[in-house]
Amino acid sequence: MKTKHRVVAAGLTLLLVAAAFAQRFGESVSVTIVEVPVTVVDRGGNPVRDLTKEDFELYDDGKRVPIEYFEMLDMTKISAASGGPGESPLPPAANRHFLLLFDLANSAPGTIARASEAAKQFVDTELGERDLAAVAVFTAESGAKMITAFTQNRTLLANAIETLGHPKYFKIGDPLMISAISTTPSGDTTGSNSPTGGGGRAAAEDAARESTTEFNQMSQRGQDTELRNRIKIQMQNFGMIARTLDRIRGQKQIVLLSEGFDARLVQGREEMSFEKTREDTDNVFSGDINKVDQENRFGSSAASKDITDMAQLFRRSDVVLHAIDIKGLRSQVDASAGAKKSSSESLFLLTNPTGGTVFKNANDIKANFARMLKQQEVVYVLGFTARGTGKPGKFHELKVKPKSGRASHRAGYYEPGRMSELEKTLSMAEILVTDAPVKDVDVTLAATPLPGPSGRSRVPVMVEIPGPRLLEGVTGTAANANLYLYAFDEKNQVADFMQQRIGLDLTKAGDTVRAGGVRYFGTLRLLPGNYAIKALVRVEESGRAGFVRSDITVPKFDTAVVLPPVIFTEPANWVMLLGPTRGDDYAYPFSTGDAKYIPKREASLNASTEHKIALFLNRVPLENLEVKSEIVGSTVQPNVKLLGRTSADDRGTVKLLFGFTPGNLPAGEHELRFTVKAKDGNQSVVTIPFRVL
Repeated sequence: MKTKHRVVAAGLTLLLVAAAFAQRFGESVSVTIVEVPVTVVDRGGNPVRDLTKEDFELYDDGKRVPIEYFEMLDMTKISAASGGPGESPLPPAANRHFLLLFDLANSAPGTIARASEAAKQFVDTELGERDLAAVAVFTAESGAKMITAFTQNRTLLANAIETLGHPKYFKIGDPLMISAISTTPSGDTTGSNSPTGGGGRAAAEDAARESTTEFNQMSQRGQDTELRNRIKIQMQNFGMIARTLDRIRGQKQIVLLSEGFDARLVQGREEMSFEKTREDTDNVFSGDINKVDQENRFGSSAASKDITDMAQLFRRSDVVLHAIDIKGLRSQVDASAGAKKSSSESLFLLTNPTGGTVFKNANDIKANFARMLKQQEVVYVLGFTARGTGKPGKFHELKVKPKSGRASHRAGYYEPGRMSELEKTLSMAEILVTDAPVKDVDVTLAATPLPGPSGRSRVPVMVEIPGPRLLEGVTGTAANANLYLYAFDEKNQVADFMQQRIGLDLTKAGDTVRAGGVRYFGTLRLLPGNYAIKALVRVEESGRAGFVRSDITVPKFDTAVVLPPVIFTEPANWVMLLGPTRGDDYAYPFSTGDAKYIPKREASLNASTEHKIALFLNRVPLENLEVKSEIVGSTVQPNVKLLGRTSADDRGTVKLLFGFTPGNLPAGEHELRFTVKAKDGNQSVVTIPFRVL
């Protein structure tokens, strides 16, 4: 994707808004960059490839608009990438999201186990390596509730599915809902990476039983009016979920696991006994029409409208609703309710208007989804600049006409308004999980693994947020931001995290922040292994965000280890924030004597200035130690000299401090390599990248 496209995509919302003023009347309006993902299929349902920008016409509220940028995404090629360390993130339009929504209000506790198995089968067999999934529940008492944000963490999804978020067994472990603490009935906790230990099915059935008591009692009383009101609430909740997902970019599909409600409440009775038919007819002819239950016989127009309104929100937010019928084999008789029409008709009423499908059981999914995904193999992204009205939330209809084939695309877009807290959470989680290239705010980090307590390493992390772009768009006397620091293991599971609320009084600290910025120092706790350390900052006043990722390897410190070099820079005058101690205090590791420095793994260096570089050695004998340095891929000899070393700390770690002057190195990107050879012949090679100004 071209660079300008990535800039448009950076905000991880459909709309990026810049303030502007209309030339006529001087009114304030919005200039909105809109991206429209489009799929095109032929009569056989096969994707149409190799279309160009000239093959499309794009209309905004009935007016044709110029397509300002265009891109074709071939999902078959994109999906072939594993998404491992070092690979580029997917284009936002290529991300696939599946929200597993458990309808506890319309499901008996005995069917929850079937729903859980269907959901787990879906996760195990239908989710691709880079697909994202989330779990939510709808209950009669509390409405719709997200249990997790969208994640690739299969263990977290399994825990959420097994427990349905029951607080006795499942607790969210972080503010972005992408890790959790699983608990056993006794209250003992296991780590976020541990599967739920026992009680998963019991937890799910408990959750269903507790949340459906009121609904079932209402059903038994036969109060259809109240039940229709419950359907209204449910449709409003489902629509709210779809509206919340509007800002999530890519393909979005909700998979509803439910028995469905009684379709008679919407459509009326399909069959009536001879006696009841004659009774209603007699009442009509005798003028006692008030004795005929019109809604019971002919259906409820209000309930039908509720479903129509819900489906409209789904189409406008580009969300498709599918359903898995968890009832199983249906009959005309229910053990608790006696003779009763039992069908999945209500599930069809919900899914059809959104373009979704009802699956009779989980085994139906594979073939149907394969056919659906085949149609979505090629996505065309059309972009244009829209001139808004300045009315947050106003909806604009879109229409795309291809020269050949049948196009599917979102129904339109909303003018941006204030984000809800859930929308913020989902958007921030999305950035962290997908490595979206968000650069509105500059963020850098340096993470250095060091020996720690209880078999875990301590990983001090320094996050730097330069002031100018942090404060861009902030007009008042205060600036507030949230910093999220996460460590993901090789399975994309959260191994540790920290959060910091940043509150700046610009009347006191404004000059310091503008001249320098804000630094945050915190320490993660990690087991040996490979990790992606990710930092994300979002400014509340401007909505601007910045993201950075750094991959590290945490070694086993039971043998001699030479860690990658760290550039030591002077602290200068920045605002400094300290994270929690995590229960054990260690001396600041980036210091020599009384001098304290700021660590950097990548830095811009002045060619004529001597810069300090530290090597951390753990349990490496210093006697007859040989250290050689070289510039990777260059014949220029590096100007490196040893300045001194520190004594071993209580964990056996020593710092060697070197002075390095780039000198004759040309401006640009370089890499400095150290080869460390101990007297026993063991050799370690470590490198550090840098830029010469």
